[in-house]
Amino acid sequence: MRTYNRQPLDEDLDDLISGRNLRHTLNEETGEWESISEDGLSHSELVEQYNERTNRLNAISSVYQRANRIITGEDVTVKVIADKNMETNARSNGKDIELNSLLIENLTDESIISLHGVNYHELAHVMFSPRQGSNLGIYARDNKLLRAISILEESRSEQLLCNLYPAVRPFLEASTYTYLLAKPSQEWGGVFHLVTGRTYLPLELRQSITDKGVEAYGYDVVAEAHSCIHEYRNLVFPADFDKAKQLAHRLSKIVGLDDEPNGGAEGGKPKGGECEGMPTKGRPAIQKTQESLQEKSKGVPTEQIREPQPNKGESKDKSEAEKNEPQQTNAEPDVKKSDEAGKVAQAVNERMEQIKNDSSIKREIRDTRNSIIDSDVAKVSLRETSYQEVEPSHEAIVTAKRFSAELERLVRNSDPAWLSRTRSGRLNIQRTMNPDINSIAEAFDQWDIGNDATDIEAVILTDNSGSMGGQMRQACENAWIIKRAIESINGSVSAFNFESDTEIMYNAKDKAKPTLVRYVPARGNTNPMRGLIEAKRILSASKKPIKLLFIVTDG
Repeated sequence: MRTYNRQPLDEDLDDLISGRNLRHTLNEETGEWESISEDGLSHSELVEQYNERTNRLNAISSVYQRANRIITGEDVTVKVIADKNMETNARSNGKDIELNSLLIENLTDESIISLHGVNYHELAHVMFSPRQGSNLGIYARDNKLLRAISILEESRSEQLLCNLYPAVRPFLEASTYTYLLAKPSQEWGGVFHLVTGRTYLPLELRQSITDKGVEAYGYDVVAEAHSCIHEYRNLVFPADFDKAKQLAHRLSKIVGLDDEPNGGAEGGKPKGGECEGMPTKGRPAIQKTQESLQEKSKGVPTEQIREPQPNKGESKDKSEAEKNEPQQTNAEPDVKKSDEAGKVAQAVNERMEQIKNDSSIKREIRDTRNSIIDSDVAKVSLRETSYQEVEPSHEAIVTAKRFSAELERLVRNSDPAWLSRTRSGRLNIQRTMNPDINSIAEAFDQWDIGNDATDIEAVILTDNSGSMGGQMRQACENAWIIKRAIESINGSVSAFNFESDTEIMYNAKDKAKPTLVRYVPARGNTNPMRGLIEAKRILSASKKPIKLLFIVTDG
């Protein structure tokens, strides 16, 4: 049994490990304690899993950082953090965008689309939201209105970004759907104030959620929040700072002031959400730019604030005493509401599928995946293996030469060259002087441009687990033969050996020596996963037409 000594870890990693219900057992052979998770992973393997996930997320951040800098022309940074006290999946200070790794799902197509939306949302704040040091920011802080301003600014900043770059709309839409679908549809009325101003959403959805908000909080509360949000989303700053202050005061009576921990949840009002404050760095777009963009939002339809209809047989003007009396009713109204909620949720799911299947969205997701794979920070951090250099056997030398000769022949046959005695092409003057009239069909030479079908990217995975035993000399020679032969035609070959862990046997830039083989002894268990992950990254990122994976194993 292999023993793993627990090393000091950072707090975030400790949180991840402790959440896996580790079972601590004593290794009787060594007298040391080791930790095994409920799904059979050791502490070391959990650390490896954590590091690989972090690498992928860091690759995402580098991709978004490049894109954001192109869009804004500013030195915007994007980084991944793990903050268990952060309620949202991202935040921004106006210059730096932070993605919360603890709330990011696995990288499915759907989650990448949603993550695009999260990034664009934060970018909207970077580009358009007023800063904390502005007249509005100072006023909001002094009057405990940062929560109200945060809610109001959500839809305004996104509207400006959508008007500037309409292509971001489906990603913002998908991000909102992900947020909604994480909640039971019966509870969507509680977030009407976070949905109503997002006019890139279908009007039918906004109307349905507004209706649910009226059912949950009453006509007056929803009508007032709706009025504040839709008036605010069309403001331009700094010209409309005074209007923004008035609207923030009005909305704060619904969602609460900053020092009210539950927001407006008390008294039957919607909770405001996390008080993120306002950006502190950078500067937003100038007023003239905002005015030009806001012109594009004129005439956008908004939802109607409709009073809930009384249940069948119930009069609107019943006395309070009658309303408080126990009523004998059937369950039909609740069933109807449940059916309506289900239809809305189904419509949201269907729209999400439409977004995922859109050809331009598919292309964007594919490009994002390729960028992540090709990113330097996506590379799995592997250490170089310990090896001995030994002389290859006579058989290995002969085999390497034969393999090289065959590959070289294929290359020569594919190289550019003049093809002689063809029926068309460049006239061969000497051949036309031949008096034999039958040779006229062979009077031309034609240039063949060849092809690059011999340009190879290869990865070799060599099994050096304990079961390979006495076969390791031959296995290492086989890896050397393949690398020598492909390198003889200028191909690129990376080689890794795997047991319980994966290590680098040859980097692509390390040329196999003509008279020395790198020999690695057998040890450990069989786990090729990290090697396969690295092979996929290398082959996916390569632009070469032929991609080969060789696995030398007994398994």
